[in-house]
Amino acid sequence: MNRRDFLIFTGISSSVLAYIQSCSSTGGLSNSRHLVDTPEKREQYLAKLLKELCTDLGPHPIGSPAMKKAEEIVKREMERSLPFVELDTFTFERWVLHGEPELNIGDRKVESYPGHGTLGAPPEGITGTIINIDDEGGIIYGVQDTNEEIVAYISMKEYIKAVPLPFYSFKKTVKSLPTFHVGTENRSVIEDAIEKLTPVKLYADVEFFPNTPTSNVVGTLPGKSSDEIVFLAHLDTVYNSQGANDNTASVIVMIILAHALSGTQPKKTMTFIATTGEEYDKLGAINYVENRKKAGTLQNIKYIVNFDSLTWGPNMQIATKDEELRSLIDTIDRELKLDGTPTLLDHDGFQLDARPFRETGARAMYVNSRGYTNEIVWHRPEDTPETVPVDCAEIGFRMFYEYIKRIQEL
Repeated sequence: MNRRDFLIFTGISSSVLAYIQSCSSTGGLSNSRHLVDTPEKREQYLAKLLKELCTDLGPHPIGSPAMKKAEEIVKREMERSLPFVELDTFTFERWVLHGEPELNIGDRKVESYPGHGTLGAPPEGITGTIINIDDEGGIIYGVQDTNEEIVAYISMKEYIKAVPLPFYSFKKTVKSLPTFHVGTENRSVIEDAIEKLTPVKLYADVEFFPNTPTSNVVGTLPGKSSDEIVFLAHLDTVYNSQGANDNTASVIVMIILAHALSGTQPKKTMTFIATTGEEYDKLGAINYVENRKKAGTLQNIKYIVNFDSLTWGPNMQIATKDEELRSLIDTIDRELKLDGTPTLLDHDGFQLDARPFRETGARAMYVNSRGYTNEIVWHRPEDTPETVPVDCAEIGFRMFYEYIKRIQEL
């Protein structure tokens, strides 16, 4: 079995068994448990990788040079603990914003972020007036020109500050009309502009680059059976944010779990995927699932855990409809006496990056968190390592390290 074939590994072939037996007999299996075997070491490891992936790289959206460096860092760390690590590379059409966007209402500049994947505005800008619209994707404002045609959108969600949101958040396609997202702090400014027919001007220098490479980072620890447990955490960020909480800290917790399992052969195969493109319509997860389908191995995935922002607070939000898994989480929390109170949400767990895996029929969990106020930095430049609560990362590690051990027996 070559390394590329192992990228979509799901069964234990004779060659892999021979490899494992050889390593076991010689002590050759990678063992990096010493890196994370105490809470203090896990805290140090978290800080080290947050610096490398966030402080040093800055924002790393899908397809960017910074994302390429992030992929290599995660690959390097997985190779310290897992015998098979690969970059699952594919190409897509990359969206890039050059310079600062502008949304001017009269003589007032309003903070805004263009939706990634949407069109930009020409050098002369887009001018018009704002009107209320009833859009199927939930966009509530349109900019109309002198011909009363809608030439751009202005969206507003529940967030106080402006945040970038992708095209698919509003049921749009790539290269749909320019869409500028603003915060609720500017609602009165916009409503006043509608009433007074105040002229507006929008500008964003956007460019698309076809055939841009990007990669999932996939690491696997072969088990004694082909039954597979998959952990997902998206590595990409939005274009304006270092993404320390969303979702770099969660990726690091996943890597720490891989270190904690290193040097062992579990009953079930363990696969850890740092995905690309979650912020761009789940492109990485979709590509990975397609590869598995082509190989005829997708159905070997029996369990999925999707980490998405584990550090907004100590109260984990766990979505799954699987009653046995819900009971298991309750039991682990009670026995470990973890800080915070997990909330079990009535959802099947196939959210965001896990959505393409629904056809596996696997037992899925989507894991988020709540409890502190640092979620106000979501999709914002302020989402830096300094805002990451170490205790939340530790809670996530302890809960799911125990989960992995117990799930081996189901």
